[in-house]
Amino acid sequence: MNINIMEVIDRSRQGVTRPFLCRGDDGQLYYVKGKGAGFRALISEWIAGSLGQRLGLPIPDFRQATIPSELIQLSARPDIGDLGVGTGFASKLIQNADELSFLFIGQMDETLRARILLFDWWTANEDRTLTENGGNPNILWVHRDHAPHVIDHNLAFDDSALTSFWGNHVFAASRALWSKSFRETEQQRMEAALGDLDLWWQAMPPEWTEIEGEVTLESVRKLLWRFKNEPASFWEAV
Repeated sequence: MNINIMEVIDRSRQGVTRPFLCRGDDGQLYYVKGKGAGFRALISEWIAGSLGQRLGLPIPDFRQATIPSELIQLSARPDIGDLGVGTGFASKLIQNADELSFLFIGQMDETLRARILLFDWWTANEDRTLTENGGNPNILWVHRDHAPHVIDHNLAFDDSALTSFWGNHVFAASRALWSKSFRETEQQRMEAALGDLDLWWQAMPPEWTEIEGEVTLESVRKLLWRFKNEPASFWEAV
């Protein structure tokens, strides 16, 4: 279900795209990425988020958000043009969450770490880095529940990221958990998720996809079927 943005409250100070904190007509708060993020980023968020949720990963609920012209025209924010009129990607705010710190990695379920690693390798998303010296994990952590929430997939589907993936990913060591049974289970899940790829693509607004770019349905499909069409390089390459 799509939402309409009723109010722009603030803007994130983190991340390259710096999404806007907004209130939807459903009364909920969302971080919204609009035109300023680029349509490639919105496509990546929508498709990767849909895949991740279908796999059962803890990805916050998200919607397509209609940003009305009146909201932009009447805003006093000097950066409101980065949100822009049209359809944006809205990720529901996770209350009482902080960015995952290096100290709390060990508190995450080890199988979940291995599954997130596989998901990022599958979608060619290396934008999840963290060491004792800092980084950008793109995972929120709710201390009360010891619950992770996986966010920010705007850089997914970039096959050039695969060459440096294993040297940068926060959970690279979790590849040791990719046992035969793990691979078989996850491959079944990935195949099932890909059954809805075309539907998710068609659900995006034309303004996101009408300009031919580097992320197309065919390029995404080819990338995501590597585990089946190029199993040796997908499962064994490091």
